[in-house]
Amino acid sequence: MLTIGTRFYPASEDSERRQRRSREALLALPGVHRVNLQFTDEAYRPEGFETRAVLRLDSQRVTGGGRVRKPIVSEMFDALAAAAVERGDRYFAYLNADIEVAPAAVARITGGGRDAYAFCRVDLAPGTRETRDVLLVGLDLFAADAGWWRRERHRFRPYIAGEALWDNVYAAVMASHGRAEIVDDDPGIYHEQHAPGWGGGLYAEYNGCLAALDAPYFSRWTHYVAALQAALAGGTAVDRTRLRDEVFSGPPLRAIDRPRQLARGIRARVRYTWRRPRLIREAR
Repeated sequence: MLTIGTRFYPASEDSERRQRRSREALLALPGVHRVNLQFTDEAYRPEGFETRAVLRLDSQRVTGGGRVRKPIVSEMFDALAAAAVERGDRYFAYLNADIEVAPAAVARITGGGRDAYAFCRVDLAPGTRETRDVLLVGLDLFAADAGWWRRERHRFRPYIAGEALWDNVYAAVMASHGRAEIVDDDPGIYHEQHAPGWGGGLYAEYNGCLAALDAPYFSRWTHYVAALQAALAGGTAVDRTRLRDEVFSGPPLRAIDRPRQLARGIRARVRYTWRRPRLIREAR
């Protein structure tokens, strides 16, 4: 069995329609435990899901400002891992709230025996819902062995969900410290295209600061995607296992690069600290 979930929330008509499709797809999956995560003071309870109001951190608390309240990725992973352990499930999975998951994706997780999985998505055209290309640069479904997550959890920073960069970093951390699979060939997860609800501002600055601290991992991700795109564009067969092992094996940071990374981290923290007061004022 697999424990799978996210945080659903009241939204605009168009966003709620996409969330409803996501929930319908999850309800149709056999052999899964479905979880709806909520903040401790929330009570949004879609039918067919076990609602757990356990989230205490949010984007406003970690940044000190902002208008929209968004959850923290690592806390949601913690909550889903705990639910999986309670249910006796080896794996838990987190998805963005507008992702539609097909049975093939679940079978890949439960039958693969790996430590972790990071899934790219297939985009669907608005209205017609015709399938478009797989989006290689982003990831929308993550799964992990609950025991592995608890052992490696200290490597994952508290990124804000619904903002950029965290998915790339998390995929790289998983591939660097576990037997992980980055799934882009027939991933079995779908997303109806829409205008992004993120970009710029306080939350983007916060995630950007964390990504600078995680630059060795983010660099690995960009190298992996660039090599994969080049191979696919050339029309050659891609040995994804070999490519993944080449990019993500060994320590993510060599000793010779540590002073540079230290300086990068200091600059990122100083920049964020300097810009944060103004960004908080602008977000009011």
